[in-house]
Amino acid sequence: MTLERIESRWPRLVPALRDHPGIGFVLVRSERHGALAIGARGVNRLYEGRVEGEDPLAPFGPHAARHVMRTDGFLHCPDIVVNSTYWTDTDEVAAFEELVGSHGGMGGTQSYPFVLHPVELGLPAEEIVGAEAVHRQLRRWLVELGHDEYMEAPREPSRVPA
Repeated sequence: MTLERIESRWPRLVPALRDHPGIGFVLVRSERHGALAIGARGVNRLYEGRVEGEDPLAPFGPHAARHVMRTDGFLHCPDIVVNSTYWTDTDEVAAFEELVGSHGGMGGTQSYPFVLHPVELGLPAEEIVGAEAVHRQLRRWLVELGHDEYMEAPREPSRVPA
């Protein structure tokens, strides 16, 4: 469901989620503006690159919008995605589960992942950001170690109908 349909059917739902102190932002799709990250004091129109008010993704770091757009791009992305609050002063997140962190969420120390690897396996010059980039790097290392079955197949150019 789009934001507009949700608002027409359950007008208090998105505002209640947006304003809850344990929720940092909600991701919904608007018919007019595409994917939106909505926080208590602002909205990030993700694909327009425009923020109204305070950017609800700002506390989550420089790659937050990129990660949220990735989530939005999944075929089975939910109609409403809820991400917990991140308190920068304590470096804590409001976990929605009974774990130490917030599995799959953003904010806190989990925003600083690392890959422990033998020094012989070099890293690329560019920063590795996101699960897909980590996966590609792991495959490169496997190829370097002689596992050619992990070599990436060359991508075919996209075909535009004439």
